[in-house]
Amino acid sequence: MEQKFESVGVLFDRALSFKQEGNQFFRSKEFNKAKKKYHCALLQTRAISSRDTVGRSMSFFCSSVNDDLKYSEPADFKDKVESVEADCNRNLAMIFIIEEKWSKGLEYSRKALDFNENDEKSLYRFQTCCTNLGMLDEAKAVIERLLSINPSSSLYHKANQSLQVLTKKQSARQQKLYQNMFKD
Repeated sequence: MEQKFESVGVLFDRALSFKQEGNQFFRSKEFNKAKKKYHCALLQTRAISSRDTVGRSMSFFCSSVNDDLKYSEPADFKDKVESVEADCNRNLAMIFIIEEKWSKGLEYSRKALDFNENDEKSLYRFQTCCTNLGMLDEAKAVIERLLSINPSSSLYHKANQSLQVLTKKQSARQQKLYQNMFKD
């Protein structure tokens, strides 16, 4: 049976469509449907990335895609694919944070950071997961990074505040534990 390969243009258009549908479900708080759409978009981008088409077929792609989509060079197209991937990973991280699935949120925020290590939203989501998983040293490092990127960022202030609250709770727990250790 012969396999049919779709052009990278078709795959990219489909990925973009799945991402946009995921965004609509996200806005309407239908998170399970949004997760499915984001995963479908990621599958499309991985199909593009896993084939050598990004490098080899750019000349074909650039001349065969709809005229309204202008990709001047392969790097431009690669950036657009990575942007869709980063957005989907960032949005999946947010869904898992809303669902309080901290490990999954951490995983997807880390994937989003692979595309842009200074993305404030991804850093904030990563820090939120670290904080809720008790990974306070990592959370503090991320807060310092947020501060160095943009000292006036509202995300920096939110992250710092949530970390301070958790640190106080942990300190109170430890203090109570130590008090109980030395009771007669």
